[in-house]
Amino acid sequence: MECLFFYKVFLPEAENQVKRYFGMNISKKALSRNRFGFSNSKKKFGINYWRFIFSGVNAVTSQEQMFFIEFSMVNPWNSPSETLLGFKPRIKITQEDLQYALAGTESAKNLQTESIVVPSYCSVKMGMMGENAKQLCSYFPVKSIKFKQKPFEIEIGNKYFSETKISGFLNTSAEENNEHPEYFGNAGYATWNLEYEVLSSFADGYKDKTSFWFPFGLQCTFSGKINFDGTDYIVDPRRSLGFIERYWGKTLPQPWFHISALNLSSLITGKTLLDSAFAVKGAFNGELSFVSNIQGRTISFTADKAKKTFTSIWNCIQAPETENVEDNKLHWSVSLNSRDWIIDIDLYCKIKDLFNRTIELPDGNRKIMNILEGAAGIGEIKLFRKIKDTLEQIEHAKIIKAVCEFGQQEEGEI
Repeated sequence: MECLFFYKVFLPEAENQVKRYFGMNISKKALSRNRFGFSNSKKKFGINYWRFIFSGVNAVTSQEQMFFIEFSMVNPWNSPSETLLGFKPRIKITQEDLQYALAGTESAKNLQTESIVVPSYCSVKMGMMGENAKQLCSYFPVKSIKFKQKPFEIEIGNKYFSETKISGFLNTSAEENNEHPEYFGNAGYATWNLEYEVLSSFADGYKDKTSFWFPFGLQCTFSGKINFDGTDYIVDPRRSLGFIERYWGKTLPQPWFHISALNLSSLITGKTLLDSAFAVKGAFNGELSFVSNIQGRTISFTADKAKKTFTSIWNCIQAPETENVEDNKLHWSVSLNSRDWIIDIDLYCKIKDLFNRTIELPDGNRKIMNILEGAAGIGEIKLFRKIKDTLEQIEHAKIIKAVCEFGQQEEGEI
């Protein structure tokens, strides 16, 4: 596992592997993998996405709000010049078929009224997380994208992504949204103009023959401005810690399990753990991957290891119901056990603060991933180091404002 830290820990022996990129300390391997998907591969099938998560502050009320921005490619080279959304209605009946139907012939019983296509598109999504969550979506064919390798840049009309900046504008009217349920989005508009800096970067998280995941920015700062549905948000790097992940594969992990936590405070010392963060991702063949920087200490368990070096027990279930429905929660739990470590994570997120996202999968046949996601997870992480027959508690930290997600694949209606 490769990890380089901006704050307190810098590994001199890795100096020749590091590129100082506008203030960022990122390994060449991480930079190369972050750029994967254009010049390196034109595979017709699969999904490839970049995801940015960060917070902003309401310019009027000073209330904090979590946001996400995604750029994704779904089977992009299957239809490079035309956007194909699998849920868009497409009438398949010909004039001859209609005559059979009107005549009531036996052939009419076998008619298919709709043509089902394999999706092929690139998309930009911008969303607000929390109790009043929503997301805006736009779709493009891959040939409409301008791409540069050095410096790395993606440009789609007024939307721009690089390794230091993201900007853009989305606008979906209520009429357009009602006419296109296949967008899986909401009506609204948003503009964003942000710069970011990666403080802690990993080049590994999970890899096999069909998929790859890694937290390109386990811990990042963002700065700039957002306007979402007419409300201005200030993104201050002193307050806006963020997370960036990269994934590509034949399809999305099943089930979908994700935690990313950046706001930790020690229950042992009472101090805020400023340079600490962790992420959990899966499921990959029934296992989870865990990567972390806890006070300068790198701990990672990746589910792709040929020799299994750890066990993971995990779940996402509803916590016991309360008298007040508003207080009902989902419970994310993870327990990792290796020769040297025991790590326990427990997080709770109120159901009212969760948003249901629907993502069309590259598999075709209208398969979807339904994900419950929130950014107000509260809980704890405990780290124990094994020393012979005893356990040494390294940290016991409180977690707030964690991103918690759980999803399942579902067969689409055909």
